Amino acid sequence: MSNETHVVTSPNNQNTIASLKQSLAGDAMKQVVSYYGGNNEEGMRFMTAAVEYCRKTPELLNCNRTSLVMALVTAAQFRFMPSNVSGEAYILPYKKEAKFQMGYQGYVTLIYRTGKVKAIQSNIVYSNDQFEYEEGLNPVLKHVPAKFGTPRGEPIGVYTVAQMEGGAKTFKVMSKDQVMAIKELSKAKNEKFSPWNSNDPELWMWRKTCLIQHRKFLPMTPDLQRALEKDFEGEGLEKANLDPEGPATTKAPHGAVPATVIEPEQPVSPAAADAPPDEIFDDGPVVELDR
Repeated sequence: MSNETHVVTSPNNQNTIASLKQSLAGDAMKQVVSYYGGNNEEGMRFMTAAVEYCRKTPELLNCNRTSLVMALVTAAQFRFMPSNVSGEAYILPYKKEAKFQMGYQGYVTLIYRTGKVKAIQSNIVYSNDQFEYEEGLNPVLKHVPAKFGTPRGEPIGVYTVAQMEGGAKTFKVMSKDQVMAIKELSKAKNEKFSPWNSNDPELWMWRKTCLIQHRKFLPMTPDLQRALEKDFEGEGLEKANLDPEGPATTKAPHGAVPATVIEPEQPVSPAAADAPPDEIFDDGPVVELDR
């Protein structure tokens, strides 16, 4: 089936929900259904979610209609329902263009779909937390959040941890300055609807940025590669700024530390050895990875 989607619009009243429904009919609907393996019911669920998403973000109706339909179809390509709740993907109005952008949870979903990663965790490091990590032959990652009732201070860094199905663990640490350097590469960084400028107390863009850098040590699939390409298009990043290994990630600032791998055959701390994976990778409590 051709990947081209022809958008049907009426000359009048193009900025209405009714005209959007018309635009999503025909080729767009066929394309969406094809991404859901020919399941018409799932295709209709997606279209219903897409219309409701645009109803809640009316600025999208003022965007170029072709860009809006193509952004929605891109979300369907990865089988993500348009939603501000799931955190998997967003359709954002940049001036008069609708742009598809991946969310942190979208990358997590695609990484899990590889079937090779058992657990993924991300955490923000604050100035009053206890945090230390070491690279080299005996890597260590230890994070003790400030006690309840004690201000945690300002965010100063972020890290991601992944456990492979075979048992190996990898982690990636980035400082606030390194994350902000990545933000500066985005042409959309000053746009009103950019995720960088949204109300984001959990700092999901920090987590997403760190996970993108970390992904060079994680399994890659065609879906993940396409997601990175589409995400970077939405951010307005130039291909010249992509990693030379392929269309994967922006250049890390000079001095950025590569992800650290802890092989499964090496002994871990007794507490980690006895704890189930969910306890090791739960988001919030003490995290300690060592040999």
